[in-house]
Amino acid sequence: MLRQSWFRRIARLIERITIPGILVHYALRKKCICELLRSALNNGVTQVVVLGAGFDPLSSELQREFPDTQSWEIDHPATQRHKVRACSETGVERLHFVAIDLSTMGLDRDALISSGFDPTKRTFWIAEGLLMYFPADIVSSLMKTLSSLSAAGSQFAFTFMEKQHHGRIRFDSQTRLVDWWLRTRGEPFLWGSTRSELSEFIQPWRLIRFFDDKHLRDMAADLSDQIIAKGEVICLAAI
Repeated sequence: MLRQSWFRRIARLIERITIPGILVHYALRKKCICELLRSALNNGVTQVVVLGAGFDPLSSELQREFPDTQSWEIDHPATQRHKVRACSETGVERLHFVAIDLSTMGLDRDALISSGFDPTKRTFWIAEGLLMYFPADIVSSLMKTLSSLSAAGSQFAFTFMEKQHHGRIRFDSQTRLVDWWLRTRGEPFLWGSTRSELSEFIQPWRLIRFFDDKHLRDMAADLSDQIIAKGEVICLAAI
């Protein structure tokens, strides 16, 4: 469908009346996290765990480039069963699936370890476009659980919604249509933070770097005339 010009026009229209610049943001967010992961794998990390992976192909794609890497995907059972079926048909190896509803029960350490995960090995954790849908106490608990499963030198790349000056959690370019839709359905963004608050909140993880819309724009050429949605920031942390 993406090859059809009529579909691309509809997608651009929907973006314009909802969150202008969100598609470019998603593409550059993925590129940034992929580069962080590739750097970690080139520097001794041997395990990758993607939280709330959905239909993201990152784990299976990088296995071709890094054949010694073991990967895990943790996701809601209702979503993951489709991914498991697809991967079994394509013969993806060294990719392990753990079905957990993170929003209600957190991360089950025993389930992850029983699937072959080794807490003594350096791990790269990913939570992309996920944590803002959880309340703060769930996010805090998850941070501590991941740290307890991480050997020294492990890293965690996650995204968070940056609180606006009035405390709201939203994209800057978000239109009133989206504001109305969120009000009628209930606000889906439950957790956000400021950069200054985050350092203490994620302990014992140690902040390494932030990547916002300005950093993302520098990752690709010819984006001077493109809007990039602002509000979600990538954070790289380490143990």
